[in-house]
Parts: sequence; structure tokens; C-alpha cells
Amino acid sequence: MTSVTNRNYHSSVSLAAIALAAALVCAAPAYAQAPKYKLDIPSESAAKALNDFAQQAGLQILFPYEAADVGRVPAIKGEYTLEEALKLILAGTNLEVARQDEKTISLRVVKSPLAGAGDEAVEVIVTGTHIRGGNPTSPVHTVTRKDIEQSGYSQIGDVMRSLPENFSGGQNPGVIAAATTNVNNSNFSSASTVNLRGLGSDATLVLLNGHRMAADGHFQASDISGVPLGAVQRVEVVTDGASAIYGSDAVAGVTNIVLRRNYSGTEISGRVGVTAEGGGSEQTWSLLSGVNSSNSYLFASFEMSRQGEVTAADREVTASAPPTYSLMPYMKRASAFIGAGHTFNDYLSVTFDGLVNERKTHYTVQYSSTSPESVIAFATPSYSTAVTFDARLPRDWKLHLTGVASGSRNSNYIRYPAFGITLNNITKNTLRSLELTADGVAFSLPSGPVKVAVGGGRREEAFVRGYAGTSGYQDRSRTVDYLYGEAHAPLVARSDTRTGLHALELNLSARVEDYSDFGQSRNPRVGLRYVPVEGVIVRSTWGKSFKAPTFLQMYNAKSLVLRDAAFVGGPATGTILMTQGGNPDLKPERSESVTFGVEYQPAQIDSLTLGATWFKIDYTDRVVVPISNITAILSDPIYAPFVKYNPTVAEQNAAMAEADLFYNFASGPYDPAGVIAFIRSANTNAAAQTVSGVDVSYRQGFDWAEGRLNLFANGSWVKLEQQTISTVPSQELSGTIFNVPDFKARGGLSWQRGGLTVNAIANYVSASRDTGVLPEYRIASWTTVDANVGYVFERGQALTSGLKISLAASNLFDKAPPYAKSPGLVGQGITFDSTNASAMGRQISLTVTKAW
Repeated sequence: MTSVTNRNYHSSVSLAAIALAAALVCAAPAYAQAPKYKLDIPSESAAKALNDFAQQAGLQILFPYEAADVGRVPAIKGEYTLEEALKLILAGTNLEVARQDEKTISLRVVKSPLAGAGDEAVEVIVTGTHIRGGNPTSPVHTVTRKDIEQSGYSQIGDVMRSLPENFSGGQNPGVIAAATTNVNNSNFSSASTVNLRGLGSDATLVLLNGHRMAADGHFQASDISGVPLGAVQRVEVVTDGASAIYGSDAVAGVTNIVLRRNYSGTEISGRVGVTAEGGGSEQTWSLLSGVNSSNSYLFASFEMSRQGEVTAADREVTASAPPTYSLMPYMKRASAFIGAGHTFNDYLSVTFDGLVNERKTHYTVQYSSTSPESVIAFATPSYSTAVTFDARLPRDWKLHLTGVASGSRNSNYIRYPAFGITLNNITKNTLRSLELTADGVAFSLPSGPVKVAVGGGRREEAFVRGYAGTSGYQDRSRTVDYLYGEAHAPLVARSDTRTGLHALELNLSARVEDYSDFGQSRNPRVGLRYVPVEGVIVRSTWGKSFKAPTFLQMYNAKSLVLRDAAFVGGPATGTILMTQGGNPDLKPERSESVTFGVEYQPAQIDSLTLGATWFKIDYTDRVVVPISNITAILSDPIYAPFVKYNPTVAEQNAAMAEADLFYNFASGPYDPAGVIAFIRSANTNAAAQTVSGVDVSYRQGFDWAEGRLNLFANGSWVKLEQQTISTVPSQELSGTIFNVPDFKARGGLSWQRGGLTVNAIANYVSASRDTGVLPEYRIASWTTVDANVGYVFERGQALTSGLKISLAASNLFDKAPPYAKSPGLVGQGITFDSTNASAMGRQISLTVTKAW
């Protein structure tokens, strides 16, 4: 349970409903004896009014923020008892008093804002289940709206990259592609992705309001950069394989970005930011506006942002690099989201979500001071729409019919004058789906009702890619038909007086998918939730997951690359030929995951929450680029199975004939007689990939210095191993350069008093090994501190009413990235691991927000 200043409470308050009248009657004696409070609360949403009421009355109010962020409470000014004030504030909400003592009031959900008059209660669905009111057995990390505001970040990608469970490598801004010798974690399009456990962006399923999004064309995973941060209500991260619930791609977990819906009022916001060393200036402008009534809502969000380029000349740490080398690309983005809902009667309602976005970026690569500049530019428009019809059936069953249409388009221009290469590439991805789900109570046991959800649908995916002037054009599609079922049963009736067995719940789910190009997959899942005593929750899951190879992995253009042998760890003379790109013969990927976790929320200690989860994912047939470290191909024996020495001219000619593209990155022209090795590095199914580790979390609040002090900490230990083929030993990837760190943590504090809020957050990335050089080199750990101060002016003043000003600093002490040698072998002067550290340095921003 969390305080009003930490709204991470929505999932726990939706477990039961008691009539509002009964709660008020029971509480009446306490109210009658309670003193009156002098209040001055303006006309605003119920959520904001509860915040103001808590501050002015010196109380702690626990409530689900999204359920309270509705309507507009009339101005409250004067002296009121608790009963009188709560009655006014909660009049237009679906909340009631659940528990109350002298200092704390807990609220819970009674009725949905879109429910008909006949509905007595609503049970929300949390990510990781299809069942209303089902207690999650999977580990779920919720990032609340307040967490987002306290972070000081302006982009959803920055928020996700800060999470300890997530790896910042792969397709993310600031990952320097040309200096990243690990091609599995290279960035090209400057998109933002979620990469749980470092298994790859394509192994994490991203949902927007519970719906799939089309993949970005250049890397076949969802690009979240287009989601306007101001429209985000919360983010739910399930760090567990969930293919039995959601289907393909949910191997490392699921991230559900939940956008605001029941927002009333208008808010404009402007943010400007600079860096201490120059470059990277930022501007973000946003507008939110929403109206709602008892049976309808309409919400719109518009956001525009621009971030300037940061070059090597702007930073002391890259002083020896070519001055125009891009450390952070130029980016410009515009996005809009519209959400709407309407209840026609007691039995039928409809909701609509629509997101459109366009992102443009460009950056410069210069491998050395003597080579010409290379320019890469991307334009990426995308959209995602979803319409859901909800029908109320007899016996509290509900029917959900959802249609989704989503798409993205990458247009990129690449110019490598050093090698005489100019490319124009267009990639398109589209997704269409229709799904029907029914959920309700199937029957009742002596221990309680057995809730089930059953459903099915069809998903159609299409992919188009072509290089101008080449034969690498591809136009592919697939259809996926699927059925799923889920059941949640209380094995033991809940009892608050039975020590050792307060509750025991079982969750079973299964999904069958039929692919037009891969056949069927069947994925089961089992979850248990055990409550031995009040305040302790033990949960465990086991399940299997499935992932079809992406279109890009199968049908990307086949390229043949010529390089100097010395560049890949070979002798000083001679060259090598290396194949890269798609492989149409790939097999589906499969995995098995296990989690075991404990959560502790003692009633005796105010707002304390502790959590720990052990996890393990066994991944088979994982699609990877087998050569993960280009500079060690000929020096590391682990790559020997992919190397053929002294290829014949006929073998070289055959490779030339199969290639769609040929790149000469060597220091001289191609000469078949000078080729000493042929290397196969096209996509392949690895024999095995295993990731295991432990996540820990802590959160607690105190009354301190006439304000409220909240502390939090999250950390994740990870061990990632990979075996490319059965004849070579397993290789530990975690804790090595350009891979997920062994340990990543984030912790901090927030203090609020009246309208003033002060936040300080520390970010830690453990030390790692630079395996790109021999002998290996130790890369030091990296710790940075973020801080921000915000002030909300009192309501009632004409100019300052609804005004909020915040000043934020990322990397407050301007900590430089730790030294790493091997990246400089590819990009002169780039001597740091850009997947785990940044050369941006201190960033300072000012945000001004005005709400009506």
C-alpha cells in the first residue's frame, strides 16, 4: 500500500467492493468525533482534490489514482469534517472508504466511470491476466504517474531505460552503432525500445492500452518513442514469460503503457533543456485536454519535441574522435493521442484509442579523422488505433470485441562516401487483428468463485522492404489464428484469522496459435499465489513461451562485407569476407520460464513494501547474429565453427552471387587471392540462451520535517549465457561490454511539503569486462545522480492558479562514462560502452505547466 504521494496502489484496491452507504455508516462515529478542518480546495479533479485535502488536513489518503482522476469537484472552502469533505470529493467518482484510522484513510473502487446504472462493482484487469479482479501471480513492476513526474525525464524511452530490469542497449538513442562491435546491440534508427533482461527488443512484447503495436521496420520491435509522456497514466512491466496470455514475443516479459482516459480539464506544458558541455539542447511542448461525464469521456494529447545533436567535438571524453562524429543524433518528433469512450446503456459501451506519430532523425559517422563523413537519416511515421466494444452479459459475464490497426514506415538514407555507397531504403510493417474475449465466473467452490476468461482471434502481419537499385526487395505476410483460456481459482478460502494459510490461489492458462508459415504452437502457464499471514504474499509461475522469427530476421537483405583481417583479430595482411543479413530457413524460438517471489507489506510499519523475485528463462533456438564481437572473430576460438580459412575463388563467387549488397570496408580493392577467411554471420538459431537472476525492491514513506518523505530502491542481478552451437562451450554475456550488466540499480527519495517537492535519485551500473581486447580490460562501474525540484502554486490566484514549475538535472555531478578500449578500435576516440553509459553529461531542464 502506498501513500497519496505514491499512487502505485491501483491493482490492490480492486479486489473487493462494499456498499458505500455501509462504509459511511460504519465510519460515522469516528467522523462525529473528528475535528473540523479549514480547507481551501479549488475546483479540480477528484484526484487533485484528494491530494490537496490530504496536505491541508495532515492525513494520509491511499487511493487508486486513475479511478480518482475523473470529473471536477466543486470548490471547497471553509471548515469541514472528514465525512463532509469526502462526501463532496467522492460524489462523482467510483470510490468508497475501505479502511480508516486517525491518520490514514484507504479508498477503493466501487463502480467504473463507464459502467451502467445496473453495475454494482467493477474489477480491473492488470497486465499479465485476462481476468477481472484476478490477483497477479507474475511479478509486476508498476511505474506510476507520480514516478514519471519525479523522474525529471521528458521521454517515455528515458523512463524505461532507467528501470533496472531493462537494458539500454540495442535500438535506443545514444547507442553508437559504428562503435558498437556487438552487432546484436547496435542502434540504427534512434528509436526507443524496451529490452528486458538484455534478451533483445524483439523478445519483449509492448502493448499500448493492452493492444499490440506494429513493429518498427528497421528492427522488428515496437518503437515507444512516439508515445507522448504527458498522456501516460502508468506503465506495467511483467517480467515473466507470458505467451500463454498474449502470444508470440512475450518471452522476456510484457510492457503495457496505459494512457490517460478519464482526465478533466486542460493542461499546457513547455520544457527547455541544455547540457553543461554544449549540444543536445531540448524543447518539448505538450497540450492535454479532456472532458467526461457519467457515460462518456474524450481525451486528447499533443506533443512536439526536438533534441539537438551532440558531436564528439562537444565532449572532452571524445576529444580525440573526429569532431563531427554523432554521440547523440538530432531528433524531431510530433505525436497525437485521442481516447474516447461512450456507454450506450446498461449493457453496451465502446472505447477508442488512436495514436499517430512522426519521428525524424539524422546523425554522422566518421570512423577516423582521415575517412570521409558518413550520413544516416531516418523518417518514421507510425500509427496505432484500437476500438473495443464491451457488452455486459447475464451473471456478470462480459464480452469484449477489439479491433486493432497499426503500422509503421521507415524511410532511410545512408551515404558512405568512404566506400562509394549510397542507399535508399523503405521498410513498412502493418498489423491488423480482431479478438473476442469473454470473462466471468464459471462456477463457485466452497473456497470462492472460479473466474475464467476465454477468447480467440486472428492477427495479420505484413512486411515490405526494398533497397533502391538492388534485388533485395521483399513483400511478405503471415496470419495467426489463436485461441486461449485462463482460469483463476481460490484453492483455500481467504481468512484473516487463520495463521499460516490466509489464502491460496491458482491460475491456469493456455494458448494455441496457428501460424500460416510456422504451424502451431501450444503454450501453457501455471501460477500460484500464497498468503501465509497478513502482509506477506508468496507467488510463483511456470510457463512456456513462443516467438516466431521476425520478417527482418528472415528476409533482411543478404550482404557480403569485405574487411581487413587485422580488424577482426587476424594478421596484419590479408582480408576476410563475411556474410550478414536474413535467413529464410530460421526456426521458431521457444522458452521456458520460472519465477518465485515474495512481497512484504507489514501493517505495523507505515507504508513499507519489500519485494524480491528470482527468475530463470531457458531460451532455445534463439535467433542471434552468431558473431557478437566483430573485432575478435579470428582471435577467439568460440567463433571457429563460423570461420572457413582459405576459401576458393568458386566459393567466393557463390557468396557474391547470393548477396543482395556488397560492402568494401577494407583498406584496398577486393582481390580474391587476398581473402584469407570466409565468415558466416547471418542470422541463425542459437543452441541455447539462458538468463537468471534476482530483482529486489523497497518503498516506504515517513512524516518528516512537516512534510512527507518517500524512499524507494530497485535492483536487478542478471546472469545471461549463450551457446551458439552444441559443439562450443557456453559463453557468459552479462557483465561484458555491450551486454546487460551483472547488476543495475536505481534508488532515491522524494520529499513533499505543501506545493514543494524535492527529488534525488541515484543510478548505478556495475563494472564489466571489455572482451573486445586481449587481455580483457575491466570497465569501471558508473553511478550518476538525478535531481529535480518542483513547486505547485496555490489555487485561487489569477495568474499562478494551476501553475507548476520544475527544475531538473540528469547526471547532476557530470559523471563521465567509464573508459573502455575496444570501441575505439572501430570508432576513433569512442572509448566507452554506449549501451551502459552516456557521454551526454549534465543535462538541466526547466518545465512550466499550466492547468485549468
